[in-house]
Amino acid sequence: MEHWKGATGTGTGGGTSCLRRLPRSAGPREGRKKARSWGGTRTRRECCARGGVVSGEERLGGEAAGAKRRTFTLLGAAAAVSSLVRPAEAYELTEEDLAFTDTVYFDVGLCSTATKQDRTLGAKNIFCTERERAYLGRVEIGLYGNLVPESVAKFKGAVEAGAYDQTIVHKVLKGQFILAGKPGSRKYGEVELSEDEVGKTNGDLVKAKAFAVKAGARPGRVSLYLADDRSQLEAERRRVANVEFAVTTGPGPAPDLDDEAVVIGQVTKGFDVIAEISEVPTFQPNTNLKSFNKFAALLGDDRANNARGIWGKPRKAVIFSASGVVKAADTAAGEEAGPMPVP
Repeated sequence: MEHWKGATGTGTGGGTSCLRRLPRSAGPREGRKKARSWGGTRTRRECCARGGVVSGEERLGGEAAGAKRRTFTLLGAAAAVSSLVRPAEAYELTEEDLAFTDTVYFDVGLCSTATKQDRTLGAKNIFCTERERAYLGRVEIGLYGNLVPESVAKFKGAVEAGAYDQTIVHKVLKGQFILAGKPGSRKYGEVELSEDEVGKTNGDLVKAKAFAVKAGARPGRVSLYLADDRSQLEAERRRVANVEFAVTTGPGPAPDLDDEAVVIGQVTKGFDVIAEISEVPTFQPNTNLKSFNKFAALLGDDRANNARGIWGKPRKAVIFSASGVVKAADTAAGEEAGPMPVP
C-alpha cells in the first residue's frame, strides 16, 4: 500500500498527494513543501482544503494539461532557436548591402616576445613599448553599415573611443583566422569599454540578413566573433556588447566561423599585414597532449577547456598601436578590394 504525505496528514489509496510521495519515516517538515500544480489551477491552499489528495482523474487531467504546456514551451523554444540560426539563403543580398559605408584602420606592431621580460612589478602594461616594436603596417577595413548597422556602429564606436589601441591579437589559427578585441583588462592587451560607448545588446543578432554572408568563405573577411563563451560572459559581466572580432587569413575557407560570427566588413588595404600576422609562431600542443585533452574533456574536466584557451596564442605580441576612422576624402581615390561581389 502506497503511503502519501498530504497537506493534512497521510493517506492511502488511488489518490495522489498535492505535495509529494514520501517514505514512512519522513517528518512533518517535509510534508509542508510546496504542492504540485496539477492542471495549472490547484494552489497549495486548495490542496489543503481537499485533504491533500488529488483523485486519479484530476491527476491524469492535470498531467495532460501539463504536457500541453510543455509542448507549447518546446515549440516556443524551437522558434527562438530557429530565429537565431540564420541560413545564408534566408536573405537575398543586394549590392547596397555590400557597399562600404565607413572605413577604419589599424596600425599593427610586433614585439619580439609575448610579454616584456624586464617589466617592473605593478606595470600598467606587460608588453614591449612602441619604440621596441617592429612596425608591420596599416590594415584598412571597409564596413557594411547597410547590412548590419548596429554591429558596424558598435565596432566603429569602439574604434573611435580608442578601445582597440594598445590591445593585442590574442589568437592566431594559421590558415584560418585571427582573433582580436577580447573584452577584459587593458593591462593584458584586452578591450575595456563602457555601456555608453557600445551599449549592452546588439539587435542585429536576431535578424536574418546578419548571417547571410558566410564569415569564413573568403580571406580578409572581418566579423564579430560569437563563439567564445568566456568573452561573452566577460562582456555580460561588464554590461557591454561584445566587440571581439575575427579576420580570415586564407588561403582556404574557415568553415568554423560560419554561423558563429556576424560579418561586418572586408579588408581593403594591408592584407599583406594580415598574412604576416598569420605566420607569427603560436603555442601549439603536441599529438599526445591533444589526445589527453580530448579524454579529459569527455570526463568533464574543466581544465581541458582551460588548456585549449592557450592553443593558438601568439609567442610574439601582435599589438594595435593605433586605430581610427578613415576620412571619406582618403578613400575616394580607390580601394584595393572594392565592394564584395554578391555571393
